[in-house]
Amino acid sequence: MNVRAVVAGIALLVFTVSLIGIVVGAIGLYYAYTQESYVEFVTGLRFIALYSIAALLSLPIILSLRRVQTGIIEGFVIIAVSWLVLPLISAVSYMVTVGFSFVDAYFESISGFTGTGLTVMESPQDMPKTVLLWRAITQWIGELGVVVVSGTFLPLLHRVIKGIYEVERGARIAPTIIATTRRLFTIYVVFTFIGTLVLVAGGMNLFDALTHSMTAIATGGFSTRSESIGYWSWSRVVVVGTMAISIIGAFNFADNDLLIRGRFRELIHSSELRWFLALLTMLVLATGAAYVVYESELEPLNAFYIGVYHAISGMTTTGFQVDDLSHTADQIKALLVLGMVIGGCTFSTAGGLKIKRVAIALKNVAWEAASYFIPPTMMLRRRLGREPVDDAYIRSVYNFIFVYITTLGTISISISVLGYSFIDSLFETASALSCVGLSVGVTSMKAPLAVKLLLITAMYLGRIEFLPLYIAVGRLYARKLRVT
Repeated sequence: MNVRAVVAGIALLVFTVSLIGIVVGAIGLYYAYTQESYVEFVTGLRFIALYSIAALLSLPIILSLRRVQTGIIEGFVIIAVSWLVLPLISAVSYMVTVGFSFVDAYFESISGFTGTGLTVMESPQDMPKTVLLWRAITQWIGELGVVVVSGTFLPLLHRVIKGIYEVERGARIAPTIIATTRRLFTIYVVFTFIGTLVLVAGGMNLFDALTHSMTAIATGGFSTRSESIGYWSWSRVVVVGTMAISIIGAFNFADNDLLIRGRFRELIHSSELRWFLALLTMLVLATGAAYVVYESELEPLNAFYIGVYHAISGMTTTGFQVDDLSHTADQIKALLVLGMVIGGCTFSTAGGLKIKRVAIALKNVAWEAASYFIPPTMMLRRRLGREPVDDAYIRSVYNFIFVYITTLGTISISISVLGYSFIDSLFETASALSCVGLSVGVTSMKAPLAVKLLLITAMYLGRIEFLPLYIAVGRLYARKLRVT
């Protein structure tokens, strides 16, 4: 492993985030000027000061190591470390602006960068707009990938960017990595802009529309209101608009590229998209029906409507809410857990197991059953759509599912031991591990320290898909093999 390449990669990501933090601080000063707000003025200055220091510390490292090239191994380490370092810097901004404790500030930061949306901020509407904008931006750049932003605006550092991108995103929709990052960024901006226009038309002011569009396309779910989208439940345009943006955010970026280019004939042949829409439809109908049956105090049509929204919010891993989930029936919580565990498409901003893995796991049941009835001389062709699936990929799918379920169960049991019901513990853990943000009330500033640390661990592992565990187990096993 090239340590210099690891240092250069982490410094690059820190520098990128720092530049964005400076811009957010400058916008805060603009708010201070237009609203004559001393709080916004101080908040903006502190953002500029903090992120200027971070930029000045990381810039010399980048300049001195700009010619090193990161490989896959370095990329793994950079991703594993940077997803701890970037929230750490962001945590300082919460501490110096709104007075959060370190743990609460780190919780809010890692929830932002991982696109989870669980929050300990009790009244977002009372916070400075600079802080609210920063929360939205952490989800926006975190789910797209900080390395994608780096590749878009700092293409001269492509040597450093290469290995990080291959681990963080991997897939390409253009001939080169830099061209891919630019196209991804363009797609992201276009859908964010469209979403903002829709939400403004639905009655949101421009600031709320922009921040919610950013967190919807990022399938993040941070809101500027403690009631989340429920604050705008009177507006069908806002409710339906956020559902639509969230669904698009859960699409594979390659499919979104086809969508934005109007290549619908190719789009409808996407096997993962068809699986996603089919599973989402089944979950939506089941959850809507469960709301009608178990939430009998609600008018049936309204109950179905709320169920549909939360099912979409859960499976797209967005985390917006239109109603309080803390007193919802356990049967409904179980359905939402299922949706959160499944998640959205691969190569998207969504979390969870991902549709491709779920589809292959389900199809492999049919493949294995069919293998008992075909002659030994016949080879069974295994495909997902037009893509061939080999044994190695099937093993990797089952390995990931095993690690995910084991982690989900372990953390859920640990939280339930602290005095919460198991279904609530399972719900909150699934929300954190799949980077969703739906909450039944376990997450709060008053939650025990152990609960916050467990959920931080779940958010971290879920966002980087257990990379640290794979690195640790892989290195230990490799050493064992060398010894034996």
